[in-house]
Amino acid sequence: MKICTVNVPESYIDAINKLIVRGKGLYPSRSELIRVAVREFLLRELKMVKNLPKYNKIEEEYDKTKFVRVPIIDSSNKNTHEFKTYKIVRRLEF
Repeated sequence: MKICTVNVPESYIDAINKLIVRGKGLYPSRSELIRVAVREFLLRELKMVKNLPKYNKIEEEYDKTKFVRVPIIDSSNKNTHEFKTYKIVRRLEF
C-alpha cells in the first residue's frame, strides 16, 4: 500500500473517531475506515461513468500517456458528468 496524506476538517475526524471507538466500533482504525470509504466512492463513480456513452466515446479519442480526463459533476444536474482534460506535465514516481 502507498501512503497518502489528506487534510480533512476537524468535524470529519470527530465523526471518524465516533465510528472507530478505540477498536470497538464499526472499523478497527481510521485508515481502514478511509480505505473503505474511498473504495466505495470509486466503485460508485466508476460504475456511473462507465455507463455514460459520452465517456466511452471520448475515452478512445485522446492519448492516455499525455493527458488525463477528470469527471466533473455538473452543479445543475447531479446525474451527468462533464470532463476536463489535463495535460500530464510530470508523473510522480514513488
